[in-house]
Amino acid sequence: MILIGLAVGMVNQVARCAMGETRYIEFSDAAIKRTAKDEDVSVLRDVFYPTVRLRFRDNRRRATWDVRQGGKWKKAGDWPRWGWNAMEAALPAVMANRASGAHPAGSFGQLVIVEDLLRWYLECQLSKSALSKARKASCRTVILKWLLPRLGAVWVEDLDRALVHRLLIQPIQAVLAPATVAKVYRVLVAAIHAAQKLKRLPRNPLEGVKFPEFGVGPIRPKLARLLPKDAGVVLARLAELFPTKPVACMLPLLMLCTGTRIGETRQARWAEFDLLAGLWVIPPEHTKTRTRLEVPLAPGLVELLRRYKETQARKPSVYLFPGSQGKPLSEQAAQLIVRDLSGGAFSSHDLRKMARAGWALLGVDYLTAELLLNHAMPGLTATYVQADLSRLKREALELWQGVGNATGAGLDLAGRFHL
Repeated sequence: MILIGLAVGMVNQVARCAMGETRYIEFSDAAIKRTAKDEDVSVLRDVFYPTVRLRFRDNRRRATWDVRQGGKWKKAGDWPRWGWNAMEAALPAVMANRASGAHPAGSFGQLVIVEDLLRWYLECQLSKSALSKARKASCRTVILKWLLPRLGAVWVEDLDRALVHRLLIQPIQAVLAPATVAKVYRVLVAAIHAAQKLKRLPRNPLEGVKFPEFGVGPIRPKLARLLPKDAGVVLARLAELFPTKPVACMLPLLMLCTGTRIGETRQARWAEFDLLAGLWVIPPEHTKTRTRLEVPLAPGLVELLRRYKETQARKPSVYLFPGSQGKPLSEQAAQLIVRDLSGGAFSSHDLRKMARAGWALLGVDYLTAELLLNHAMPGLTATYVQADLSRLKREALELWQGVGNATGAGLDLAGRFHL
């Protein structure tokens, strides 16, 4: 070892004199990371691997592996995407490929910097047809706005509880609610899990680190801004709007009557409705859970839909709520309708919450209510509940859209809209 050290020292001295920017080390990722901090060094060599060199790029966080063959240096890969262990293992194949005239790809697919990890994960999420546009947009925002600026330059292997708290959690908790901070952390953890599962990471550096350990504070559910007792006021306003602003009435009314999400509702097509059978079938591509949803329609709502369709007689559309350029109403325009209705006092999700609370007062059982809301069902429930629950769903919505029962009041569409 003493002789090796002397040899490396002598070679380093010669290299400094000859070139001034080349340093000989014993290749390892730790040694490379240490040397990267020395801006006077631009090239690394190892006396035991004379056909390999590493050239640092301007930002010092990345470098290029070159192999020498036929008297010329040619690129073999990128560091840190190729760590030294990976480069050493692949070197025989790289040299063989070079000898045959092939040009090997410059990546083993290892995700070493957090920026690489997050951009890879974002690309994976955006390519999933099963994810809604809203989910994809949310993931993009979390990664680009919150995670990349704070953790992008960090090595994945350096992530730990203290570092994540200092660089990410502590700064963003000053401007974000605890629930949103938790969401940001979940995306980071999800990216790590996905990469580890696909062998893109050797281990999970945040294994066992739970969000409550950061001490951000309790995550409280949002309080409902609409209760079943408020239904009368909301319906009175909707009944006033129907003659002059049918879209502004029907969009929130349909959500309130059925508990559907705003995305499912605004994209509704007339072809999805069977008014004779009293059924609305929402295709999986429009639902958050990517599962088909059958929504029973009580007689009062069917009559209102018929009247609403007549308002489109002069300008027919395949959509219940047409937008511009032959498309359905946009998310922003739909939210604006609810905002105008409420004066900012409640959101579209509050209509859905009020429907759920109303069903509970009417005695609708948990499973039926969850199916109506199209919530993702636990694995065992989804597997073993095979009974046809359409009758129970219809009975629940007929109670809700009707006068109700002894335990709770319904919306009384027939009475309020003079059907």
